[in-house]
Parts: sequence; C-alpha cells; structure tokens
Amino acid sequence: MGFFTRCVSTFLLIGVFAGCQTSSPLTHGTSSEEAASYQGPAYQQLTDKISDGESVQIADLRSAFLAQDDLPAHMERLEELETQALQLIDDEPLKLGSIGSAILDTYQASLTGHYVMSRFYAHVNSPEAAEPHLLWVRNIRTDIEAHGDGSRDRPYPAVTAIEAQIYAISGQMMPVGSIYQTGEIYPFSLLLQVKPADLPIRGMNFDLSSVYDATRMDFAGSTDAPEFSPFSLIGYLAKRGDSAAQAAIGAFLATQDRTDDAIDWLRSASQRGNLIANSVLARIYWDKASATSDPQQRSDALDEVLENYLHAVALGSTDAMYALGVLYLNGHFGEENKTSGIALLQQAASGEHSEAAMFLAHINYVGELVPRNPAIAREYYVRAALLGNAFAKRSYARFLLDRDTGQAPDPRAIVWLEELAEQQDDAEAMLLLGNLHARGVGLTASPRRAIGWYKKAVKTAPQDAGIVNEVAWTLTVSNLTGLPRQRYALSIMDTLMDANEEARMRPEYLDTWAAANAANGDFARAIILQEQALEVAAALEFEEVIDILQEHLDAFRNGQTITETAP
Repeated sequence: MGFFTRCVSTFLLIGVFAGCQTSSPLTHGTSSEEAASYQGPAYQQLTDKISDGESVQIADLRSAFLAQDDLPAHMERLEELETQALQLIDDEPLKLGSIGSAILDTYQASLTGHYVMSRFYAHVNSPEAAEPHLLWVRNIRTDIEAHGDGSRDRPYPAVTAIEAQIYAISGQMMPVGSIYQTGEIYPFSLLLQVKPADLPIRGMNFDLSSVYDATRMDFAGSTDAPEFSPFSLIGYLAKRGDSAAQAAIGAFLATQDRTDDAIDWLRSASQRGNLIANSVLARIYWDKASATSDPQQRSDALDEVLENYLHAVALGSTDAMYALGVLYLNGHFGEENKTSGIALLQQAASGEHSEAAMFLAHINYVGELVPRNPAIAREYYVRAALLGNAFAKRSYARFLLDRDTGQAPDPRAIVWLEELAEQQDDAEAMLLLGNLHARGVGLTASPRRAIGWYKKAVKTAPQDAGIVNEVAWTLTVSNLTGLPRQRYALSIMDTLMDANEEARMRPEYLDTWAAANAANGDFARAIILQEQALEVAAALEFEEVIDILQEHLDAFRNGQTITETAP
C-alpha cells in the first residue's frame, strides 16, 4: 500500500465523514471510461513518438497515461509536482524550469507542465523556447474543450485538480473558489469559481475521475483497507489542506446541523481565499442570528455574516453582493446602512446578477425603499430578462400591462413569453400572452388569439388555482368587446373548486366563482358563494377585500353582473 493510500486509510479510521465512508464506489465518469476503453499504443510508445518528432493526439496521450498499471504512483508524483509549481508561479518563476521538466517527464500532456515551462522561458526572455510549450497549452485547452463544456452535465476532463486551476489561469481567469462534488455519473468532480478580467465570476465543472480511480486502484491492492468512497478521498484531501475538500466537508456538515464542526472546516478553507467557504459561513451565521433571541449572540453572528460576505464581495462575488445588499435593505445592519444595500445591488446587477436586477426593478416599480421610477424599473426588468431570468420575463410583461406605469410596449416581451410558452410549457407565460393579445400591447389586439392562449394556459396547468382563477375572472368580467366567455369561465371554475378544497377557502377564488355563476344567470348560486367569500375573508381578517366583496354581493342580490377593465 502506497503513502497516498495509507493516509486515506488512516483518515477513514478517523471518521470525519461518520456514516459515509462505507458508501459503495460510484459509476465511472467520462475520463475513466476513456482510459478503460483505450486500445491504442502504450504511454511510453506515444512519448517515444513525440521524441521522434511525430504528432500524437492529446486525448490518446491522456488515455494512455491513465491506462497505466502503475497509475497511482504516477498520479501521486504528478500531483506533488503540480502543487509545487502552482505555489511558485507568481513568486519564484526561476524555479519553474526544473519543476516543469519533472512534470513533463511524469506526464507529457500536462497542461500545468507546459504552462509553467512557458512562464519560465518568458521570464528568462527566451520566447523561442517558450513557443513549443505555448502550442502545447493551446492544443491541450482545445482538447479539454472538445470533451466538455464546463457544465455539471458535461464537465471538462482534468487529470488533476491543479490542471483544472491551470486551465482557468491559462485562460486569463483567476480561481477564487472551489468545492469537490460527488455523483453517480461523475464520482469525483470539482466546481471551480473563476473571475475573468472585467467580467463576473463564473463556475466551471471538472471531471476528476482520474484522481478517484487512481486512489481506488491503490486501495484494491490492500485486503485490510476500509472500503473506499469519494467521501474518504475528500476527507484525505481536506486533511492535507485542500480548500475545495475543506469546503465540501464544511458544507456537508452544515446540512447535518453540525455547525460548529462545519465552521472549523469552512474557516480553514476561507483562509485560503475560497469564497465558496465564505458564502457558506455567511449563511450559517445568518441562521444563527435568526435563531437566537439573545441580543449579543445575534450581534456577534451578524458581525460574522458581514465579515464573510465582505470577503466574498472583495473577491468579486455578485451572489455575495446581492445577499448582503438585501440584508442591508431589510435593516439588519441598521437604518443608516440601507443605502449601502442599493449600491451593492447595483454593483451586482452590473455584474450580470439577474436576481439583483429583479430586486432593483421591483423596488423602483412599487416605490419601496427608493422613489417610484417606472423608467428605471423598466431598465432593470430588461436587464434581468436579457440574462435569461424567466421570472423577469413574466414580471416585465405584467409591468407593461400595468396602465399606471405609462410605459410604451416592447415587442421583446412577446418574444420572451412565446419562448417560455413553447420551450418550457410555461402556463403563466401563456396567460400573459393572452393578456397582451387582448389589450393589444405591443401587437394588434385579437380576442381570438387571446382566448386561444388563455385556454392553452388552463390546459397546461389545470390544477394551478392562480392561473385558472385569473383566466376565469378575465373571461367573466372583461369590458373588452369579443373577449368574455362566461360559460367557459364557469366550467373551469367548477372543475377547480369541486376538486380543490384549499381553493374553496380563498375569498378571491370564491368571488370569481360567484361572478361566473352570475354571468351565466344563476344569481341564487352566486349569492350563496359570495356570502361564503365574505365569511372566509372575515375569518382570515382580510379587511382590505371585504368592501369589494360586499359590493359584488349587493350587485348579485340586485340581479347585476360584474363588469370591469380587465385584463
């Protein structure tokens, strides 16, 4: 059993991941399958070809390297050298030459090895010697991108975690946070948060099945070793000071309500500049602040929330800007700091954080925390919608339909809603398209098309009480010529209210049901239902709706239907 395996075995016996270390090994990921199915020349044969000036495919070289019988020893050596190289890149470039050569002797297609060699030759002013390594860097990056896109479903392949970081660095992106993840398809992967120059932080996923498999291979040679799992590997790496592993353990322990243990691990990760750890710590301390009634404990916890979010903000996290901004605006750090919340939200929104843009749109729309300004609200709705926020697209349509905003139509709202309706079967988008067609907002008014969208919305979400109620109300009371469909409205309300006990306890739904009955001539039934609506509203102390419900009841008693401007 090698040193690496002995250390993992020892960690298993320590049991930080109590209850997890007996998990069965999970399914191999893409790079594992690549190596297992590799039928080409041996790794040494390929490196000999390179020495002879022949070209070799990067993917073949990687697969051959991972297919070696003594892979654990090679991986241990590679990881040790690459870790040293990463530590020396910025401060001691003259030492990179020897380390880079040693890395490439171990693994010829190491992105880390070629990158540090290019940095070394650039430092000693030898561009001609650097150029072959720069070519390798470009080719390896191209190969990585050919095998994945960095998403959770299609992670980039990386032989080591350091190679994942060098992929980011060689692409002019600064790693600012990381956490290991496990799953059935990819047993061991890395989420790396990176900060491109002048752009928002983004996440990239890397498949590290090679690291997992090399360690598991080493374990297979020992009959007395505990059962191996991704959790035990993460635990070993955490003990070695790997901040991604420490963040993973901390996040896991937090879900198990072992907050004190979680905080210890997360603090260690945050001290290495891991903003994921700062973000998790901030949430833990916010939960502590919310749960205590002791003023001093709450104050201490809020101080920790502030400190950790500010660390993440300093690293460029728009998520932290948004979270802290909302806390400021809600007065958790004093009334005098509320304006700081607006500035943080604006900074996050300028960094393409759609939720921050939505928050700013809302407060400018309703005049909450800031003076009401529909023009500014419109700008933020559009910004959030352009970032792909489906809620923003729907909210923007409702904003444009609000007669009090005085805003001109926007044809993009139609396009966005149609995309949601067609691609995601979004019933609310269908309802809003009905409203836009009914009113002629951004297009020519068409009651026929409006009704088509309304019916499609109900067919898509027949159990969604909010959707059914809004369609039924509009088609019952609208003053728009050609739009009302009273019999259809009553039919869908009967179906909803007969099947949905919770809906029958909502005064606004009872009101619609009563209005639909009245519109179809059954005033006796309408009166009974409206009386129920008033009783429910009184029981729930919905004082703000009692007067309008009473007006409707009086109308029904006088044999009158309800007509109003709708939608």
